[in-house]
Amino acid sequence: MNVYKIFKLTINNKKKKMYLALIIILSLFFTIASLYFPILIRNIINQLENNQINTLIVVSLVLFLILRSLIEGVNEYIISKFGNIIIKDLQQNIYNRIINYPTYFFDMYKSGELSSRLVNDTEVIKDLITFHIPKVINGIIMIIGAIVLIALLDWKLTIVILLIAPLIFGIILPMMKKLENTGEIQQYEVSKFISKTQETFKNIKMVKASTAEDAEKRIISKHINNLFNVNLYESKVMALISPLVNFLLILGLLVIVGYGAFRIQNGTLALGTLIAFIIYSFQLMTPMSSISSFIGEYHKANGAFKSLTKIINEAEERKIDECEFDFKLNSNISFNNVTMEFNGKKILDDISFKLSKGKTLTIIGPSGSGKTTLLNTLEKFYNITKGSITIDGININKISTNSLRKNIGLVSQDIPIISGTIKDNLLYGLREDKITIDKMQKSLDFSMLNKLVTSQIENLNRDVGEGGNKLSGGEKQKLNLARLFLKNPSLILLDEATSNLDNESKSEILKSISELTQYRTTLKITHNVQELCEDEEILFIENGKMLFKGSHGELLKNNERYKKFIKVMS
Repeated sequence: MNVYKIFKLTINNKKKKMYLALIIILSLFFTIASLYFPILIRNIINQLENNQINTLIVVSLVLFLILRSLIEGVNEYIISKFGNIIIKDLQQNIYNRIINYPTYFFDMYKSGELSSRLVNDTEVIKDLITFHIPKVINGIIMIIGAIVLIALLDWKLTIVILLIAPLIFGIILPMMKKLENTGEIQQYEVSKFISKTQETFKNIKMVKASTAEDAEKRIISKHINNLFNVNLYESKVMALISPLVNFLLILGLLVIVGYGAFRIQNGTLALGTLIAFIIYSFQLMTPMSSISSFIGEYHKANGAFKSLTKIINEAEERKIDECEFDFKLNSNISFNNVTMEFNGKKILDDISFKLSKGKTLTIIGPSGSGKTTLLNTLEKFYNITKGSITIDGININKISTNSLRKNIGLVSQDIPIISGTIKDNLLYGLREDKITIDKMQKSLDFSMLNKLVTSQIENLNRDVGEGGNKLSGGEKQKLNLARLFLKNPSLILLDEATSNLDNESKSEILKSISELTQYRTTLKITHNVQELCEDEEILFIENGKMLFKGSHGELLKNNERYKKFIKVMS
């Protein structure tokens, strides 16, 4: 990684380039003013020695200091604003990219790890861009300017400084290399720590029910200790470097003062010139410290940048304008010799069937046989390896992903609920301007949520808690059905929609599902034998293969494998 790549990632428009240019220009003014200050002091001292001080030069000094402070204040504000713009846009751009990644991407990362990358890594890069890099640029300008000016003042003292500076850097730089991989390890450990705490708090009921508090303490203690050890190593190195830098700088300053005092005694150096040299020496200390700090921060940003680069280099899902067709179902959905492999293992193996518009197909099979994966391929959550899936003869890869998913309604056993209100969940992903309170009330009536929402306005704004933890399993599933009613999709996918519910809730939800799926194209997965009707069309899958297809009644009479499976499930 190099600084150019970081700039390319963050400084990606004209406005940001102008901000950066303004920061550098103001920093240059401030640096020039700082470089002129010792000369001004030297002139005042020389005049005091000759009893020639006048009011004008004192007023000029005061005005100079005021102007210098104003430039510094304005520059600090612009740097702060620029930093906030950088992190805001960087986080937004990365989030926008991640949210468009295929579903399989999220199988590779924990949600807490992605959140950490989005928050912590971008903060580290922001600090490097807005604080450390401008400081180093100013420091380099300060060093070059100071060396030029002190050379004009006295070349002998300049040689002393030029002999000391390389000695300091020669000692510091090898030590800073010890921090080369620390930044990357730090960011990794922070992301693991955040990911684990998020997972624990999200599943706190399971933790307590399993009396696993002590086990969780031990696990999190391990993560904390790993982070502690990495930070401690950095602290040890910096604790050695910082005092050493200060010691060498002060030692160099004492050498300059000693040599200067010797020359004043000999009459070969004026007091004002020595004081100007001392001020320049102090001014050189700050950029030298900044450069050593920059090296440490650079390694941190390097680790953050590598992590972010790995994430943002993933391929996004196909965009709408890259697809030729919008979703339209007039005839049938067809799976044609569909095979899907993951890590060399076949999850689906040569699956073929057709589902006509308005019909229902129930997929049955043992756990882990690929039933849910089959539904996922229809929504383009995962790409198939061989074969094709077509809607009215059009390959779904040629159909806009956005259009396809807008016309598919999914109710799954996971019962996903977002944090917020009942209303937030009802309208999630839908056009709010097209859905009235009356429509929402009808959806609640349909899903039998009347008891939960007795008042149209007040109870619609009731908070459901994180992941719907203030609702029962039945209430959460009814809320999903209400949203499905509002979405009014052409194609409905039901994945064990009643598996986690009690009998009373199951009965109510089955009634709602029956009404909702009537005359709609439906693909359904179930292990609940009570849901199956005599003439229900069944597709039986085992080990990723389609073994047989037919009506529930016929298969019960004629197929021994199916008969045995149903008996086990009953």
